Amino acid sequence: SNWPRRLCPRWGVVAMAPSKEPQRESMGSGTPHSNRTGNESTLKQVGSKDSTGQGSEATSNQNDWRQGLESLDDNVLLWFRRRNTTTLQGALAFVPWVVQQAYFDGALQEGNIVIHRGQGAVVFSDASGFTALTERLAKKSNGAELLSRCLTAFFTPLIYLINAYHGDVIKFSGDALTVYFPDVDDTKSPKYNRIVPPHGTYGLPDLGPMATAVLRASACCIEIHKRLHQFDTGVDGVCLCLHIGVGCGQVSILQVGGIVPPETHVPRFEYIIAGSPLEQISIAEPLAKNGETCLSPQAWEYVHDCVVEGRALEERPDFHMLDKMDENKYTFPTIKHAALENDNRAEFQFGLSELNIIRQFIPSAVFKQIEGGTLTYVNEMRNISVIFINGSGLDVMSEKGANKAQDLMAAVQLACYAHEGTLNKFLIDDKGMLFLLVFGLPPLVHTDDPTRAVLACFDMTKVFRRHEVVGRFGVTTGRSYCGVCGSAKRMEYTVLGDSVNLSARLMANAPPLGILCDENTKERLSGEIQINPLAPIKVKGKANPINIFQPERTEPPAQIGLGPGGKVRFPWYDRPYGGGTANGLITPETLQQNVQQLCSVRAWAGIKHVQSMLGGDYNKDAHRVNMTIALGEPVATAPPGSPFSTGGVVVIDGTAGLGKIELAEYIVMHAASRLRMLPIFGTMGPRPGGSILLAVELLRSTLGVYRTVHPEVPADDCEALMQVVPPGLSGKVPILREALLEQGSADIPAVAKKKTGETLDGALEVIMGLLSALSKQTAIVIVLQFESGTSLFPKTLEADKTTFWKAIAKLTDFVQKERPRSATEGNSKPITMVILSKDSDRQHPAVKAAVASNSLIELTGFTEENSLEYMSNYLNVPEQLITQPLRQFVFKVTLGNALYIRETMDQLQESKHIVVTRNGSDPSSWTLDCKDMDKINISTWQHTSMVGGTVCLLESLDPLEAAVLKMSTCFSGPFTLPDLGASTCSRWADATHFDLLRLFKAIRKLVEASIIETVDVPNGAGGTPTPNVPLMDAPQRWAPTITQHFQTRNVLIRAVGSSMVLEAQRKSVKRQALVDRALSRELPARMDALELKRKAQHIPWYYEQAFRRM
Repeated sequence: SNWPRRLCPRWGVVAMAPSKEPQRESMGSGTPHSNRTGNESTLKQVGSKDSTGQGSEATSNQNDWRQGLESLDDNVLLWFRRRNTTTLQGALAFVPWVVQQAYFDGALQEGNIVIHRGQGAVVFSDASGFTALTERLAKKSNGAELLSRCLTAFFTPLIYLINAYHGDVIKFSGDALTVYFPDVDDTKSPKYNRIVPPHGTYGLPDLGPMATAVLRASACCIEIHKRLHQFDTGVDGVCLCLHIGVGCGQVSILQVGGIVPPETHVPRFEYIIAGSPLEQISIAEPLAKNGETCLSPQAWEYVHDCVVEGRALEERPDFHMLDKMDENKYTFPTIKHAALENDNRAEFQFGLSELNIIRQFIPSAVFKQIEGGTLTYVNEMRNISVIFINGSGLDVMSEKGANKAQDLMAAVQLACYAHEGTLNKFLIDDKGMLFLLVFGLPPLVHTDDPTRAVLACFDMTKVFRRHEVVGRFGVTTGRSYCGVCGSAKRMEYTVLGDSVNLSARLMANAPPLGILCDENTKERLSGEIQINPLAPIKVKGKANPINIFQPERTEPPAQIGLGPGGKVRFPWYDRPYGGGTANGLITPETLQQNVQQLCSVRAWAGIKHVQSMLGGDYNKDAHRVNMTIALGEPVATAPPGSPFSTGGVVVIDGTAGLGKIELAEYIVMHAASRLRMLPIFGTMGPRPGGSILLAVELLRSTLGVYRTVHPEVPADDCEALMQVVPPGLSGKVPILREALLEQGSADIPAVAKKKTGETLDGALEVIMGLLSALSKQTAIVIVLQFESGTSLFPKTLEADKTTFWKAIAKLTDFVQKERPRSATEGNSKPITMVILSKDSDRQHPAVKAAVASNSLIELTGFTEENSLEYMSNYLNVPEQLITQPLRQFVFKVTLGNALYIRETMDQLQESKHIVVTRNGSDPSSWTLDCKDMDKINISTWQHTSMVGGTVCLLESLDPLEAAVLKMSTCFSGPFTLPDLGASTCSRWADATHFDLLRLFKAIRKLVEASIIETVDVPNGAGGTPTPNVPLMDAPQRWAPTITQHFQTRNVLIRAVGSSMVLEAQRKSVKRQALVDRALSRELPARMDALELKRKAQHIPWYYEQAFRRM
């Protein structure tokens, strides 16, 4: 191989056997733009981080890539070409012909909404039997695979027939198809033979483009019924049937969307078909029974002389049933043959240089699987939450309506992506616009997807109201098929199942701007949402009435911070970690108990650091349920120089579950009860658009402190604000009053950005003015929290996080200025700010101030000794009762995370793996029995934050990274890059350097994320020679190197990842790795010997005899 050495660092990777010198082929796709070929168009796909969506970045890097082009070896270019060509072949099936034609016509330009206007026939084909098929297969372990086979077997001949008749599948609506037959004038095509008319019957006059399009659509429907009626799926006797509606007229194709999802950098577009034929087929299709086709009056007008009419429709005599072709004039084989002969659409097919255009119409997770050649991996049965939305009152055929549809689509995308959901479909029918949103599709999988779906609906009702469009919403949760539907020629990623159908039924029954959800969704909602049960309704496809519910936002608490009677209400009492729990077991009493148990761990570094700043030891009495705070002189003093003595900033940094909230609660209660510091609160997250919530909480808790100091202040927040606001800031009152009345219910971020920014800025000015006055009378502790919750991608909450830290900067500046002023005026009333966050920026002024005063608390997991003490506190048993195997198991699984320890202990008790027996009040007589510890299956605890969050983390990985992780769990000990490559890109199976480079990059990302670890070379492996040159370069000797080893040591990740691997896959990975190791050990020496033997001079025996006779 002529591989450049600078591109192949010595990682102990075995170099690939070189391929033969590649022939320089044109990379053109056969399109009219055949000159866009070669290496440059191929490498464009690699030139940007995630291709389209980063246009300016790609442009800035374009020159660098062109300069590097000449230095790349031919084999490198060949690798890119092969990879992108394979990707192109798979991706083309996701884009209809009309969109590709629009691109070459220049209609796909940025900002252009209507990309095609024309005439033609439109066919809507609906299949019966898929719901029953999905329900049966959902119960089987290999149900997704079987359903995928059934879908492919059914849709492959169906789509072939549609393409053969010059049809274009525009949309998959679950198991239904919307097909467009354009009125193409084939007589102007270069392929037209000028003998046989486009309809295919010699001797008959040409019907014209429109009549030919309707005739082709009719003939196609007839052949579809002949070939696919009562299609046997082979599953429990389930058969599939089609009933079809045909219309014709003016058609528009729109391109809408363009918002970038959180998991990628590529904008996401949807294309939709609109026009009068859609209204016609909405009437025609229901009139047709299984195996029948119904034509609208407009379509019938074009073909009534060409076909034979079927049964009469008494209820709609203007619509006509199609029986068969009038075979004295036309037959469907001749019509199909003529359509195929004149079809020149392949000349306008996307090529490699349009790959970035194609991916805008494909979900990012699906495109990545196409790139990896693993598209079948997206087919699966999974639990998802589905939203069906109907929007009526908008005519998209007009220019104004098209622009409004684009605005609405972009707003819906923003609301969906803000909650990390997926917009799967956008359709138009006779009832208006239909949106299909899904929560729970990889990589956007969360433990609280039902809650996210309903919260997104709340945001979208505001969107529809603002656009003056009537919206109706249906939300369901259940197990559904998620995968590709179609054939290799045309497919889409979709969701199928009873839960999806039920969502559409609920949408149809919802009131204007109303939301209905099913019982499964209701059972999984967090405390952020309250449910109103409604009367059961009867829906199509269900024998019995179903229970329905109307979700509403939970009313905000009446109190935040210090309230009447001196009781403190913490904001996280109403929004526990992750948005609450489905079973509602997290209560204020439970959280207070967590504080007592956690802060009682005497050797915990977190509590020791806090105590050093507060002074004194932890006291459980401060966390009694009925604990109240009273004004008065401090009963204790903080150590000199502490932020609680002179004012300052405290930052508590750490991931979820490590004890940030518990430490903050301890700080507040100790500071309030001992140091007489009154608390103020402000939180953001885990939901998007929380800046108004932050402003409202800060205002309300500040007013609560004012009422404690000045009892005459009114109880109503708006009245109190008007009374206490500093005179120079009275102009801020109207917008703050509006925010208080809204009680923190913010609009989605991009829509309400200006409003929320003004509200928060105004609130901060007023609060700082109020704090200046309050600081002369009482000490203050301000607690500010940013909670990421279950969000997976930083981009989702990036805007909120930026807003939060900007607010922190302003408050930090204020607190720092108050310190010297208080010292000058002899005021001993400090203001201390406590910040709770994850991954705080070390360059931020607040964090710098905390570092300077030694008040930055970086939380990590418990040590094993800490974990033992915490387990003892949580179980309320002496430490000596906790056996060594139990403490080691819990520590290895949880890595010292306090939340995970609690969940693990709960699960072990629930499953009876540990049983605590308390005989009497004497702890010495208590027992703790551990049973069947080797039979614990952690992966079944998916309802917990520990396992559920880990599953979501693994689902969020890129396909190659996920595959690496799953393969790594097959090895009980260390493994190497060649071990993994043996199953995916073996060096003995024509793999290339880049294949291993991609695999190595995936491993490095997992190492950086602390999912996989680098480990020392095992004994006996360090001296193993590792090939590092191409095999064909023999007789060079293999240079010995030390191969880097990795291991998945995290017990939790290993257990969850291993549960995602089938036993057959696990055996295959091990077998391939063993074979690769054997070949690496034995084959190089044998090849060296063989090469030496080949180079040794060899004289045939007959020549040797002749030489001897000479």
